[in-house]
Amino acid sequence: TIALGALRFFRRGEAGIWMSEPAGALPLSDAAVAARDALERLGASFVGDLQAATGASGLALRDALRELVAAGIATNDTIESLREVIRMRPLPDRARRRAGGAAVADPTRWLPADFTPSENRYVVQRRANVRRLPKWRRPDVPGIVSGWVGRWSLVRAPGTWGEPLPEDAHAELVARQWLDRYGVVTRDWWRRERPPVPWRAIYRELKRLEYRGEVRRGYFVRGLAGAQFALPEAVERVRAAAGTADDTPMVALAAGDPANPYNLPLEAAALDATERDPLSRPRGGGAWLVTWGGRVALSAEGRGRRIGVAPWLAPEQLTAAARALAEGLLASPGLARRARDITVATINGVGAAAAPQTEAFRAAGYRITTDGLRYFAEG
Repeated sequence: TIALGALRFFRRGEAGIWMSEPAGALPLSDAAVAARDALERLGASFVGDLQAATGASGLALRDALRELVAAGIATNDTIESLREVIRMRPLPDRARRRAGGAAVADPTRWLPADFTPSENRYVVQRRANVRRLPKWRRPDVPGIVSGWVGRWSLVRAPGTWGEPLPEDAHAELVARQWLDRYGVVTRDWWRRERPPVPWRAIYRELKRLEYRGEVRRGYFVRGLAGAQFALPEAVERVRAAAGTADDTPMVALAAGDPANPYNLPLEAAALDATERDPLSRPRGGGAWLVTWGGRVALSAEGRGRRIGVAPWLAPEQLTAAARALAEGLLASPGLARRARDITVATINGVGAAAAPQTEAFRAAGYRITTDGLRYFAEG
């Protein structure tokens, strides 16, 4: 099947600003073509409407919609359905290899041309791998959607794609969106998002904004290459971050959150290996960060099981960071579907119960258990 890429969020009618037209027609299965044609005729439709229009079964229609989403042809107006698309795994006997629109490859294609099967041979049927079968999930558990909700529509519909724009207007919209989103704009953002407008056009519009006095040009953030353009209020916030006040709150966020600036790909030569914060890139699906004034104060892997602490943290600051981590983990939907309690096994590679930071964690509400430190959720 076609592998899913990244999700892109955009305002309605602005898809053409951030997405490029496909270079060529992608090979689609018959079910996906039928679903696409139904969306062209009916417009935005629910799953039940598409199933009635195509005559496909529920599983076949979901396979087709997943294929259309992976190809960038269809989308949904709810994030829950897009999550279901990512979670869905097709059945092994439905998986197909597509090359030029061909269906499942012939399993006997490797046999010689003069091969003849022997008589009285045994017929062996391959058993499906149970780990690849779709998992049944309880519909009454919070955060679980029983069925794909919302309406499906084509991405290149006029109401979603929008009208074509000249290059200068297109570049100005991208520049202003990046200024509102990041505060500081460099060519790194273009390399990361690849909008269908060249960087030279965006750079020209940023210079025009500079001449009008709306943005400033300079070198504001170390590690970002090339000329940097920033809003005046963003420059002041960057300067204020150098002297963090004691009442600055701790901010906990997942390492995969789009708001995590440490996920941004920087130039290899922009930062020396000795200048990179070793705590800024925790690994694994359950990785979290706690920042204080933009600096990484605490990093967690395995949903808090392995924790790294910055050496510059004072005990009271570490207590606030540990409490912010626990509150962030308990509020995340991923942990809500698993064990509600948080268990810390190691702190900076040392057993949590014997680490020097144990008292700071206990002040945040963690308790010593046989497994290390545990934060018990209320209720």
